Amino acid sequence: MQQKQGLGKALAERLVSKGAKVILGDIDRNDGLRLASELNHGKGNEVAFFVPCDVTKYDQQAALFDAAFKHFGGVDIIVNNAGIAESTPLWEDDKGIWKKVIDIDLSAVIEGTRLGIQALKKQGREGVIINTASLAGLYPQARTPAYSAAKFGVIGFTRSFKDFDSSIRINAVAPSFAPTKIIESMRENVAKIELVSVEMVTDAFMLLIEDDSCSGDVARITPKYGINVLGKATGGDKDKKKKAKL
Repeated sequence: MQQKQGLGKALAERLVSKGAKVILGDIDRNDGLRLASELNHGKGNEVAFFVPCDVTKYDQQAALFDAAFKHFGGVDIIVNNAGIAESTPLWEDDKGIWKKVIDIDLSAVIEGTRLGIQALKKQGREGVIINTASLAGLYPQARTPAYSAAKFGVIGFTRSFKDFDSSIRINAVAPSFAPTKIIESMRENVAKIELVSVEMVTDAFMLLIEDDSCSGDVARITPKYGINVLGKATGGDKDKKKKAKL
């Protein structure tokens, strides 16, 4: 799980509260170690392990899976959650920040999904992969075109797995902006936008993880309409068997 301040932390806490064990990956070593320590506090056995990870370096992504096998015996749930957004208008971006946005927000998600499928097939057991997209991947954002392009890519990529494999489900969350670290670089763009809560986005993650009718699906999260799996009735089928057992 590539941990992003806010969404990644909240999801890790929710998963651990349900009995899961988590591998945390983050480029910020101090934040990652702190969260792992918090999650392990008071537990009889280790439930969280941190691995420093720059998601643009694919060997470091692979190290997350190696750690999962070593510490917890494998993986059932993979979450590709790292992300950044541009803060400079495209025509003024002489440093090529837009390329970094694509590398982190799209290319790394594709690689994380590839590695996730590889790991699940190697294990021979069912699992689920969740990619973090954005409402900006459903509705173009004029002020952050590279970010929007990357998130459109994540949604198209995820939907391409609709009929992939009945034992491996791949879904995406597409939240409106939430009060997380990523909006610090977009403060001017989101100043007048109503934010969704981190808790609601976490609920959407859990819906896509636990509802095995969701495959190649996208959960849109907005302040007005809440959680809506596009093309499905809200809430899913709670009586269905859960593929990702926690």
